[in-house]
Amino acid sequence: MDGFEFREHRTFDAVVAEMGTDPVQELYDELLDSSTNLGAVDLTELLARKPQSMVRNENGSFQLFRVGDAVASRNVHAAMLDAARLCRTI
Repeated sequence: MDGFEFREHRTFDAVVAEMGTDPVQELYDELLDSSTNLGAVDLTELLARKPQSMVRNENGSFQLFRVGDAVASRNVHAAMLDAARLCRTI
Protein backbone atom coordinates (compact mmCIF):
# COMPACT_ATOMS: atom_id res chain seq x y z
CA MET A 1 0.00 0.00 0.00
CA ASP A 2 1.40 3.39 -0.99
CA GLY A 3 -0.77 5.50 1.29
CA PHE A 4 -3.09 6.81 -1.44
CA GLU A 5 -6.74 5.91 -1.79
CA PHE A 6 -6.88 6.79 -5.49
CA ARG A 7 -6.82 3.83 -7.87
CA GLU A 8 -7.34 3.81 -11.63
CA HIS A 9 -7.36 0.83 -13.97
CA ARG A 10 -6.55 1.16 -17.67
CA THR A 11 -6.03 -1.24 -20.54
CA PHE A 12 -3.14 -0.71 -22.95
CA ASP A 13 -1.86 -2.43 -26.06
CA ALA A 14 1.76 -1.99 -24.97
CA VAL A 15 3.78 -0.70 -22.03
CA VAL A 16 7.35 0.57 -22.41
CA ALA A 17 9.61 0.68 -19.37
CA GLU A 18 13.17 1.96 -19.20
CA MET A 19 15.03 -0.42 -16.93
CA GLY A 20 18.53 1.05 -17.14
CA THR A 21 21.65 -0.35 -18.70
CA ASP A 22 25.06 -1.49 -17.59
CA PRO A 23 28.04 0.34 -19.07
CA VAL A 24 30.43 -1.54 -21.30
CA GLN A 25 33.20 -1.43 -18.68
CA GLU A 26 35.53 -3.69 -20.65
CA LEU A 27 35.88 -1.20 -23.52
CA TYR A 28 36.58 1.69 -21.15
CA ASP A 29 39.18 -0.37 -19.27
CA GLU A 30 40.85 -1.39 -22.54
CA LEU A 31 41.16 2.22 -23.72
CA LEU A 32 42.12 3.76 -20.37
CA ASP A 33 45.90 3.19 -20.47
CA SER A 34 46.16 4.70 -23.97
CA SER A 35 44.44 7.96 -23.00
CA THR A 36 46.23 11.16 -22.02
CA ASN A 37 43.87 11.97 -19.15
CA LEU A 38 43.38 8.38 -17.89
CA GLY A 39 39.63 9.06 -17.93
CA ALA A 40 39.80 12.01 -15.53
CA VAL A 41 37.79 15.22 -15.93
CA ASP A 42 39.01 18.58 -14.64
CA LEU A 43 35.80 19.90 -13.06
CA THR A 44 37.15 23.45 -12.79
CA GLU A 45 37.78 23.56 -16.53
CA LEU A 46 34.45 21.86 -17.25
CA LEU A 47 32.48 24.42 -15.21
CA ALA A 48 34.47 27.30 -16.72
CA ARG A 49 33.67 25.96 -20.22
CA LYS A 50 37.35 25.54 -21.02
CA PRO A 51 38.93 22.68 -23.00
CA GLN A 52 40.04 19.71 -20.92
CA SER A 53 43.83 20.01 -20.62
CA MET A 54 44.62 17.47 -17.88
CA VAL A 55 47.49 15.16 -18.80
CA ARG A 56 48.14 12.19 -16.53
CA ASN A 57 49.78 10.02 -19.17
CA GLU A 58 52.33 11.67 -21.48
CA ASN A 59 52.34 8.58 -23.72
CA GLY A 60 48.60 8.70 -24.38
CA SER A 61 47.20 9.52 -27.80
CA PHE A 62 43.61 10.65 -27.05
CA GLN A 63 41.35 11.90 -24.28
CA LEU A 64 38.84 9.47 -22.78
CA PHE A 65 35.62 10.49 -21.04
CA ARG A 66 32.56 8.66 -19.76
CA VAL A 67 29.15 10.14 -20.53
CA GLY A 68 25.54 9.16 -20.10
CA ASP A 69 24.84 5.55 -19.14
CA ALA A 70 28.55 4.83 -18.93
CA VAL A 71 28.51 6.87 -15.73
CA ALA A 72 25.16 5.82 -14.26
CA SER A 73 21.80 4.65 -15.57
CA ARG A 74 20.20 7.85 -16.83
CA ASN A 75 18.16 9.09 -19.77
CA VAL A 76 19.32 10.11 -23.25
CA HIS A 77 19.04 13.79 -22.39
CA ALA A 78 21.57 13.40 -19.56
CA ALA A 79 24.02 11.68 -21.91
CA MET A 80 23.65 14.45 -24.49
CA LEU A 81 24.17 17.12 -21.82
CA ASP A 82 27.32 15.38 -20.54
CA ALA A 83 28.73 15.18 -24.06
CA ALA A 84 27.79 18.79 -24.88
CA ARG A 85 29.59 20.07 -21.77
CA LEU A 86 32.77 18.23 -22.70
CA CYS A 87 32.67 18.86 -26.46
CA ARG A 88 31.50 22.48 -26.70
CA THR A 89 35.11 23.66 -26.52
CA ILE A 90 36.33 21.47 -29.37
